[in-house]
Amino acid sequence: MRILVDILHPKQAHFFRPLIVRWQARGDTVQIVTRDKDITHLLLRRFGFSYRCLSRQQRGAGLVAELLLRWGRMARLLRRFRPDVALSVTGISTALPARLLGIPNIAFTDTETAVLSNRIAFPFADRILTPAWFVGDFGPRHHRYRGFHEWAYLHPAEFQPDPDRVRAAGINPDEPYAVVRFVRWNAVHDRGELGLHPADAVTLVQELARRMRVYLTSEVPPPPALQPYLSPAPVELMHHVLAFARLLTGESPSMGTEAALLGVPSVVASTWAGRCGNMQVLEREFGLMQVFRRGSDAVQATLALAENPPSAAAIAARRAALVQDLEYIPDVVERHLREVLHER
Repeated sequence: MRILVDILHPKQAHFFRPLIVRWQARGDTVQIVTRDKDITHLLLRRFGFSYRCLSRQQRGAGLVAELLLRWGRMARLLRRFRPDVALSVTGISTALPARLLGIPNIAFTDTETAVLSNRIAFPFADRILTPAWFVGDFGPRHHRYRGFHEWAYLHPAEFQPDPDRVRAAGINPDEPYAVVRFVRWNAVHDRGELGLHPADAVTLVQELARRMRVYLTSEVPPPPALQPYLSPAPVELMHHVLAFARLLTGESPSMGTEAALLGVPSVVASTWAGRCGNMQVLEREFGLMQVFRRGSDAVQATLALAENPPSAAAIAARRAALVQDLEYIPDVVERHLREVLHER
């Protein structure tokens, strides 16, 4: 089988990694195409994957020009490569060219607030896959599964936390510590949304550091006062570091979801995350995440969690309840691949 995978974001590199490994192992031909954004290419190189970059991330009005460029380059690549199927999270740069060329395509999403990209891509997708608790309905081509994008690469078959790798990165996994995550807020669905005010961010880290060691990871350069707290771990070890943390706090719903799946409670400051099904189920049904629209409320909740954490047994029980019925995402994708190709 010939498969094209479009990777636009570092998280998507993690999401597709187990599938690409599986496909390559059985002799399928996989063409990875990318967008030069943050650490996407670094991760793909660390995974040992070759790729073709179609564009560099643009901002503001440049996003329209970038999308048009990607559509043109994607169409030319699809004509040459002639995949049996094209896959992408969002489908924003694959769905339209693939539909025009008669190539089956599958789009994934877990972000209800990505309204614009969903409206552009999904009318042209042969199948749209979302978590079961996704808020919204895209019609008969919309299929749901019990899982999270993050479960694709944090399932025990794909990931086992390794304390020795954490120690090798200069972090003691036996010492109480927190991971703090700041994000860039430049995605299309981030427009008009907020996380932590800069003053709240400094207060969060400094006050939390009075209670336990803090390791900061940030998509943007932190202010000088927070530079000493930057994590020494390389990016490919962050999930190992996160797995041994006492808590995660900051602005990243995706990392909050990763934390929940690893059995680490989290606090997320975001004006949009609470509207998403993933965050609602993690907060309301399993008590593994707290989401706040106001950054100051997130700071107070984080400090309260640090001072009065749930017992390890309670957190383990919540995680066990969460993961017990989740589907293995690579198998979910393979099933839908077969069905889409059979329909054609």
